[in-house]
Amino acid sequence: MNIRMKRSQSGSSKKCSSLAIIILCPTLILFLLIASNPSRYESVDISTYLSPSSAQATSFGINQNGCKRQELPQPMEKIPLPPTAYEFSADSTSYNFVMAALDNKHIPLPKGEIESNPERKQNYFEIVLAIPRNMSRRIDQKTGRFGKFGNSENTYQTALNAKKEDGIFIDVGGYIGDSAIPSAALGINTFVFEPVKSNANLIHMGVMANHCTVSEHITVINALVGNQDKMDEKIYVTDRTDNAAYGKEAATKNVGESENDFEQPVSMVKLDTFFPKGTKIQNLKIDVQGFELQVLKGAKRILTENKGRLRVRFEFDEGLLKKAGTEPNDVLEFMKSCGYEIVEKSKNDLDWK
Repeated sequence: MNIRMKRSQSGSSKKCSSLAIIILCPTLILFLLIASNPSRYESVDISTYLSPSSAQATSFGINQNGCKRQELPQPMEKIPLPPTAYEFSADSTSYNFVMAALDNKHIPLPKGEIESNPERKQNYFEIVLAIPRNMSRRIDQKTGRFGKFGNSENTYQTALNAKKEDGIFIDVGGYIGDSAIPSAALGINTFVFEPVKSNANLIHMGVMANHCTVSEHITVINALVGNQDKMDEKIYVTDRTDNAAYGKEAATKNVGESENDFEQPVSMVKLDTFFPKGTKIQNLKIDVQGFELQVLKGAKRILTENKGRLRVRFEFDEGLLKKAGTEPNDVLEFMKSCGYEIVEKSKNDLDWK
């Protein structure tokens, strides 16, 4: 068994021969590689490090890094999703990704941790993400850091000003956790839904590479969010997986078709089903390539229950909405019927309160 690592800056590579520790604790060696220089290395063939049994054991409770896991908002049997929706998928897929730190995002360590180790050189931790290799051009080649993806900066600033007691953050269309992981790092209980399995796996990888604070405040759900509860849906996955969508037309609108595109089976769930009555929610972000209205319709109860507290941000791309079979005005009218009004506009995003 060989582990291959590649330096992002120099392009030089080196190999690490088999070690007993890899067999005894496959995640530990991966964690050590990431921790040693998270912004410089890519890892190949994740299935080498995680067996199905070890991945399954990390679903809830304590993960393999010894960090607590945030629990579901209600018993699993009340949520119409398979247990695999919450797990890292340790299959034979080869993942080509890099680890990089978000630029200038220094999260203070818990007070008790600082007091227990007064000789620590820095009293903060940095946010690390697992990024698809084809997006690595966004990484600064000198520092090994990157600035932001999509709504990540907006979510980070919102979380900075948020109070944990005001409710949870729901991220629908979480991609690689670029919004969800920073929110969890700041101590906001976060639930991130991502229908593309490979993207959900990268979120899990990002969680394991970060401080335990992240794991304690995030739950990753591999599911499509919509206006129905169904076990047998499909999503069209493009070569650039951040454009995956419920239908082929919406998925390929901005990036075109590729021979690497495919359809992936996935379960669909309503937010009103996943979260029980009385759940306090302060922030809801939706980025689902034209499927926004279906997500909102499946969340009508929580929109109503949290009116006055909840801030909603979603992509409003008229072209994508039409490709997905939705009239853009129907989205606006639905939000107004729930008692919400637009409080901010930025590019293709609308903020509602």
